[in-house]
Amino acid sequence: MTVRQGGPGGERPVWVQPFMEWPAIDGVKARLEGPTDHVPAEIGGVTLSNAGHQLLACWLETRGPNAMPGAGDVNPRTLVELMPYIRYLSWESEEKLVIRIFGSALAEGAGADLTGCDIFSPGHAEVEIDRARLKMLHAQPCGLLMIRDVHDRSGKTYPCEFMTLPVAPGADGKKRIIGTVVPAVRMKSWDAEVDLDRIFTLRRAVYFDTGAGVPPSSLGLEV
Repeated sequence: MTVRQGGPGGERPVWVQPFMEWPAIDGVKARLEGPTDHVPAEIGGVTLSNAGHQLLACWLETRGPNAMPGAGDVNPRTLVELMPYIRYLSWESEEKLVIRIFGSALAEGAGADLTGCDIFSPGHAEVEIDRARLKMLHAQPCGLLMIRDVHDRSGKTYPCEFMTLPVAPGADGKKRIIGTVVPAVRMKSWDAEVDLDRIFTLRRAVYFDTGAGVPPSSLGLEV
């Protein structure tokens, strides 16, 4: 069953549609055991989205006394309401960072399920600095908040928030990254047809301290 929409393909499954609307994005909750008043609401002058704030709260609670949660600590039941907006990636080599989970809202918004894709495979002028930027999440370790302009096929841009956090390797030895992607500004519903052939323009990249400091600004990885 589908419902007519102006987004990718012109139709959208009924069950996905609510996830694309602002009340869902602004009201989604992680299944936390403790309070969230210790979790920052703003990073680098950027007010966090509700989804980004909830993921950070869950990450902090899950890691306990460790620098970051381990792969075995990531519990889908805790994140079930956030899953439509989550991307979960693994470093398959020093060069390849592959999407292992791509939430239903992200797939619908992008017009494609990007599970299995190496995020660095579309070559562009800044791919090496992008790779270095994400590697620092484990090297430091720390968190990273990015604002990127997502472009639609009509040429319009939509600023989106990328909350990005490290996860320690599992039994396979592969480091992971977990994050949410949601619009950075309020909109009634996501109906844009994303142009995946264009690199998402980076507007802000801010590391934030999760207990071990942040990379030095001299590395030139923040924007």
